[in-house]
Amino acid sequence: MSSYKVQEIPGGQLELGEAPHWDAARQSLYYVSLTEATIHRLDHKQNKVYSASVDGCSSTSFIVPVKGRSSEFVVGDGTRLVLISWDGLSAKAHIVKVIADLAGQESGNRWNDGKVDSRGRLYAGTMTTDENCFEICTGSFYRFEADKMSFVKQFGDVFISNGLAWNDKTKEFYYVDSAAYEVRVFDVDKDGNVSNGQVLYDFKENGKKPVPFPDGMTIDEKGNLYVAVFHGSKVLKINPKGKVEQEILIPAKQVTSVAFGGPNLDELYVTTARKQVIDPQLAPAGATFKVTGLGVKGTPMYEMNL
Repeated sequence: MSSYKVQEIPGGQLELGEAPHWDAARQSLYYVSLTEATIHRLDHKQNKVYSASVDGCSSTSFIVPVKGRSSEFVVGDGTRLVLISWDGLSAKAHIVKVIADLAGQESGNRWNDGKVDSRGRLYAGTMTTDENCFEICTGSFYRFEADKMSFVKQFGDVFISNGLAWNDKTKEFYYVDSAAYEVRVFDVDKDGNVSNGQVLYDFKENGKKPVPFPDGMTIDEKGNLYVAVFHGSKVLKINPKGKVEQEILIPAKQVTSVAFGGPNLDELYVTTARKQVIDPQLAPAGATFKVTGLGVKGTPMYEMNL
């Protein structure tokens, strides 16, 4: 088993760090603090983090770069999908326009995790804003069609839409609904629609739901999944057959999401939260960590076609 090293990156502790996205062109890691409505960029070469609030946004669920536009990004804000402008340096970003708003069909919900596939298509899911989110499955999972500027619903009955990952070699899509305590695998057709969901890995113990639950997720070039375990202080490496191959320990309890990055895609970035969910969280809770020495490489992350 590989010997790995965990380091805290600059940038301090966030209330709810989430949605890390490695941008190879800029050699930068973008991520958000969802509840603070802030966006962040780690400049890999400088080892420096730049942070900004987004004027007009009440939350920032995810951030993805837009293809062909060096300073524009798409962000989830409540039920809105917004296009923002940020130079990656300034302390303020601003909304260019609202691309879409699902307030009508997603009343009482908000965007949670979102990610782009290898064809530049955005997928994102929703969850309730109610504190009792583990009991309310009013969320849905969507694919965005840029040519029609509209969302195509993939499925409903979602509690907490979270981790997303694709294996382009096998044409499979992996998905986490945190309150279902499962990683599911789906088929993906040529149009990007997902179907035939099956449970790949079940986090329940003897049929009971433990306190730790799955959150964000990524994939390496060999098809292994890396799943953040909130309240678990770890990331699980799960192979394509659904077996745990490694536990990567993180010095913060509330691990939220993961992404491979670095010039060789061999660094695993891990976001965490300092927001009190069950018990108070002390530093370094809320920090973002870099894990090296895993001996694996991730797959590229993609810009959104818009």
